[in-house]
Amino acid sequence: MNALSDDLQAEVRDALEDAGWTDDAIRVIVLKASGRAFSAGFDITTSARVNAVERRAKYLKGKTFSASGWWDVFWNNPKPIIAQIHGFCIAGGLATATFCDLRICSEDAKFGAPEIRTGGPYIPAVWPWVIGMSKARELLYTGNLIDAAEAKRLDLVNEVVPIEELDAAVERQALTIAKLPAATVEYNKKLINASYEHMGVRQVIERSLELEAITLASQNSSPEIEEFNGIREKDGLKAALNWNAERFVDEDAWFKKSRERG
Repeated sequence: MNALSDDLQAEVRDALEDAGWTDDAIRVIVLKASGRAFSAGFDITTSARVNAVERRAKYLKGKTFSASGWWDVFWNNPKPIIAQIHGFCIAGGLATATFCDLRICSEDAKFGAPEIRTGGPYIPAVWPWVIGMSKARELLYTGNLIDAAEAKRLDLVNEVVPIEELDAAVERQALTIAKLPAATVEYNKKLINASYEHMGVRQVIERSLELEAITLASQNSSPEIEEFNGIREKDGLKAALNWNAERFVDEDAWFKKSRERG
């Protein structure tokens, strides 16, 4: 499911830095995944008992003073990055895709932030800018999933195609961008980024990382988080995930039906 472990994040970051800043022959970057999903999010198989200072350092450590290293390598990359999405694109996987410049997905794609049901503020605080305030509130207050058609309606993705046409659709978009002067594309990306930075997007991203670190690392701050972590430590991660899934069985009825149809 391409969970974003520390090692995988480091490998992706190295590849993006090489493609973005080192190799001038590269015009466009495509981020795609093998297997049955784009990504199920950040790897949570390690211990949840981390203090707030350690967790904040993990999320915010970057090459600049206060920026998130993971976010910056997408946002500040001089090359446009296209996320090629299939299957599940949830939690930190969706955060990663949202940090890309364009998103093209297959019809089977599912999007959402289910981890907020036992966690802190969600990292892609850019959602109010991307999908609008009302829908951002709904998804970030519920943890519900949406399908590809709804993601397209919300402009969360640029294009939805049948799974067998996904490679071709992404390649077509990438080759079109590659025909433009590289400097023109880079400067247009800088201008678009600057417009959102003037609206405070960088400050909101960094604040969301801090709040998530504090919430997840503060014992007794939430009975739901404590219950989840208690089951996890006693019976394992799978048992904790099953406990959480049972709490939202009615809310997830649509998702389960859609998965059975698939």
